[in-house]
Amino acid sequence: MKKTSKTGPAFSIPTLAKAILLGLILTAGTTSGVYAQGQVASGTISGSGVGLYTYNLSFKDAAAATSPIGSVWYSWVPGAFFLPGTPSAASAPAGWSAVIDANSVQFIASAPANFIQPGQTLIGFSYQASFSPAQLAAAPNSGVSVAYSGGLFSDNGNTFTVQTVAVPEPSVSTLLISGLVGLFWVSRSIRVTPCSTRPVRYFSHQ
Repeated sequence: MKKTSKTGPAFSIPTLAKAILLGLILTAGTTSGVYAQGQVASGTISGSGVGLYTYNLSFKDAAAATSPIGSVWYSWVPGAFFLPGTPSAASAPAGWSAVIDANSVQFIASAPANFIQPGQTLIGFSYQASFSPAQLAAAPNSGVSVAYSGGLFSDNGNTFTVQTVAVPEPSVSTLLISGLVGLFWVSRSIRVTPCSTRPVRYFSHQ
């Protein structure tokens, strides 16, 4: 009787190992946030523009956290970079610096006085890139980042995911009000010349 052998799907060992490593990092980050209650980071990102897109980020340290946030390595975990391309520029709020590292961005506070304290949210982080918001959303793990209580690698880090928020579009009422205001100013700019009030003279022919 002829025996047949079934061969399972072939996996690339480096790819599989990388996936396992990422899973362990994410699990460790979640566990450290639950039990250690050091820095407990979260973040948001929104993108806008055409051609060269601008992405604005904010970071928050949970009220239950026991450590501040002194740095964030955005779209990165040890050994992996997640952005779909390399940003062309990056900026940070006062007291922080922004450094592009391959397909990721490092945001670092210049002094402890500028750390994000528990319960606080800090805005003003941004970067510019040629990839669109749709391409960013399609990139696997693009929001996965690591927050540290001080400078980079000052502790084990808190791994978290930056959440995408949609840029609000003008509502119907806002558009209607804008249109009415525009019509008002147009009507004021039109000057109607009054008709002549001079009497009309009639001539008779002899």
